[in-house]
Amino acid sequence: MNPSSRPSVLSKVDPALFDLIERDIEAIKQRHRDDLGEKDVRYIKGLRTKSRLFEVIGRGLLWISPEPITFSLGVFFTWLHRNLESIEIGHNVLHGQYDYFDEIPQFHSHNFKWKAPVDEEGWRREHNAMHHVHTNVYEMDPDLNHGILRTNEQTPWNRRHLFQVPTYLLAAYPTMLYQFNSQNLGFGQKFREKHFPRGNEGYACVTHPGVSDQELEKRHRLSILRVLVKEYAVFPLLALATGFSFWKVFLGNLLADAINNYWISMTIQATHFTEPLQPADAIKHKGRWYLSQLDSSVNFKGSRRMSVLWGHLNYQTEHHLFPDIPSHRYPDMAREVKAVCAKYGIDYKLNPNWFAAIRNYVGVMWKYSFPPAQATSTTREHHA
Repeated sequence: MNPSSRPSVLSKVDPALFDLIERDIEAIKQRHRDDLGEKDVRYIKGLRTKSRLFEVIGRGLLWISPEPITFSLGVFFTWLHRNLESIEIGHNVLHGQYDYFDEIPQFHSHNFKWKAPVDEEGWRREHNAMHHVHTNVYEMDPDLNHGILRTNEQTPWNRRHLFQVPTYLLAAYPTMLYQFNSQNLGFGQKFREKHFPRGNEGYACVTHPGVSDQELEKRHRLSILRVLVKEYAVFPLLALATGFSFWKVFLGNLLADAINNYWISMTIQATHFTEPLQPADAIKHKGRWYLSQLDSSVNFKGSRRMSVLWGHLNYQTEHHLFPDIPSHRYPDMAREVKAVCAKYGIDYKLNPNWFAAIRNYVGVMWKYSFPPAQATSTTREHHA
């Protein structure tokens, strides 16, 4: 029996359904792969052009802003640029969504340099090779429990978990992009090994065979510094050198950075519905694996325009089923996936809006902040 409070859908599905699910989901994927072409190239190139335009507007306004309104607009457009580069361009390009197109090698996953403080190779190893393969599998999915987070009953509880809600909402999320390397390069698991009573039990560990700790630290520093130097030294100093305020540009970049980190954190976390845990052997059958993805992701409703700002991760189900298909296709693919779910009586998880998705996720964080009822009862009996 799965120790999570709600059993996986795979525990009650007729195995004969696996082949049917595989056939229908594969058909959706193949139809869109066959249709890939110029419109996908135009989309990603157009998005990069818009991102650069927003950067020019945002940084220009921050540079010259004589009053709060232009300063606020500068923060907004700088955030738009940082957001697009981080989540709709960077995240999706590194999934290989544009590797199909020879004419845009700058958007091929192994050529791409992320305009975010994240080591690309570490992210590919943790995110693509582990999280997207073993989604919600205990001790195999690093995104299930990361940092000090506890999101299911099976993970051993300790006193640090009491503070996970304020820790994440007030401290971790405003700087989340800067903390990705901690998980992707294995630094976080060293902290748990040292400070958690049962070490990394309940958490998936990321390994980098053949890579020294010194090399990992170097990669971490370089990925962080390329953002910090640009945002908090180069642009503020250029403003100062041209007679404008160093601190106004510094503060504007800081606000745009914090908003971007918080926005992305809440988008990602709200669409990774952490219940229930999935069986480790789901990967042995593609149809069974597709079902596990449907069971461990949740979407939320939003317009097509807003979906771009969420990196189309409001279509988390489609992203987990088709991670290497260009994300702007997810709204259309979602209709087809929903039809497959209705055909076979499978729950298609959809929150009515972003705020409901956030509320549900924070509810999961709060629920597992506390020790299991059995452990609490045992503690009370011991003290009696």
